[in-house]
Amino acid sequence: MIIAVNARTLRAVPRDGIGWFTLEVVSGMVRNHPEHRFVLIGDRRYGRLPAEGNRQDEQGPAAGNRQVGQAPAADARASGILPVEGRNVEYVTIPLRTVHPLLWHAWHEYLLPPVLKRIKADLFIAPDGMIPLRTEVPCIPVIHDLNHEHRPGDIPGGECRYYRRRFPLFAAKGARVATVSHFSAGDIAATYGISPDKIDVVPNGVAAVFSPPQPGEAEETRRQYTGGRPYFLFVSNFSPRKNVEAVIRAFEIFRQSGGGEHVLLLAGRRLYLTREMDKHLELSPYGRDILFTGSVTRDVLRRLYGAAEALTFVPWLEGFGIPVVEAQRCGTPCILSDSSSLPEVSGGAALCVSPADAGAIAEAMARLVNDGALRRRLADEGYANSLRYTWEQAAEEMWKSVIKATGGAA
Repeated sequence: MIIAVNARTLRAVPRDGIGWFTLEVVSGMVRNHPEHRFVLIGDRRYGRLPAEGNRQDEQGPAAGNRQVGQAPAADARASGILPVEGRNVEYVTIPLRTVHPLLWHAWHEYLLPPVLKRIKADLFIAPDGMIPLRTEVPCIPVIHDLNHEHRPGDIPGGECRYYRRRFPLFAAKGARVATVSHFSAGDIAATYGISPDKIDVVPNGVAAVFSPPQPGEAEETRRQYTGGRPYFLFVSNFSPRKNVEAVIRAFEIFRQSGGGEHVLLLAGRRLYLTREMDKHLELSPYGRDILFTGSVTRDVLRRLYGAAEALTFVPWLEGFGIPVVEAQRCGTPCILSDSSSLPEVSGGAALCVSPADAGAIAEAMARLVNDGALRRRLADEGYANSLRYTWEQAAEEMWKSVIKATGGAA
């Protein structure tokens, strides 16, 4: 078969969860199914892959405040390399950079369908959920969450309007619909009136690089990033949905109640609409103890997880939450939202609280600091839970969706 993939989010150095899903799942399918041809269709050209020793993974530039640590090479340096290679892989570029919803529409509806026809595609997979409506090729949109439906104010207006108008159509047209959690599957079915039988759950995975810290490594990491002080860790891109303001308020309450000399470490990059976060940082009496890591490699992120008191991750809505299972794989307890997908993904091995209640988040911080037995239990149970999630399994589940969409031809 000829399987076309929307590769607009495919990068050797992904910027977010959708990017990691695209890279890891496509790589796995290419590797596991050499009998099929994969055509990766993007909006920019790639060069050749550099030597393995020169590859760098990163989380993207952090928002400004106090920055600690050393940033790796910028993503611009990696933008020209081939993210996925194989004898059964072909790259096709439609040279229109899709940087605006109007360009998204033109690229998908007018430029992409002729390409699918020319390459005689048997199936089109869209890891970012965007498929062409003007094609007869069977499609699988991967819809990670419906934040644009439930919290439209968290997204810039033009993008949100596009999502709200088009995603119901994408879900209806898809031969199958894939998503990353049972929560999102139920949400898509209920919101868009799609039969649950049409939706396939393809959970994200945890990369092999993530593991508990080696002896002495946690202490060295704290010396490097916080001057030896214990810290709570937040990992994600910064946008209103991620609810960074509540983490900051909870940290202030924790410190004001005599919670010790802990630091709050924020790892991620600006996405959009971060004015409220900046205002809270500016007004915080503990602003000097709220640090940004800058861009970090995956190995540094592993160290940051392993040395943290806890991952504090309380978004308003999350389709999966990759930082949760990465932290668990590193033996780190988690404080999470008690809503959307996070109780499911964490397997119950976390302290789950209301994302609207900064006091409850602060109380969870204090519990983990003061209760060593609780910390050890959540670390052990979380690690066991994280073993359920691998990128190899994700690629296999995606392939099952391919088989269904093609009527068993795959």
